[in-house]
Amino acid sequence: MSKLLLLSICFALVSVPLMASRDAHPVRGLKRALLGVLLFNLFYVFLLRVVIPRVG
Repeated sequence: MSKLLLLSICFALVSVPLMASRDAHPVRGLKRALLGVLLFNLFYVFLLRVVIPRVG
């Protein structure tokens, strides 16, 4: 489980900006990339603080 969580960080740091880079407007693409990384980090903290202690 922990290895999957660590791999998800690497995957998110590559895939989120990659998806945001498809936007034709560079500033909007950067905002989407930053928002995506922020949302992933919030989801990751939620997993670490709430879900993992209840499962393990």
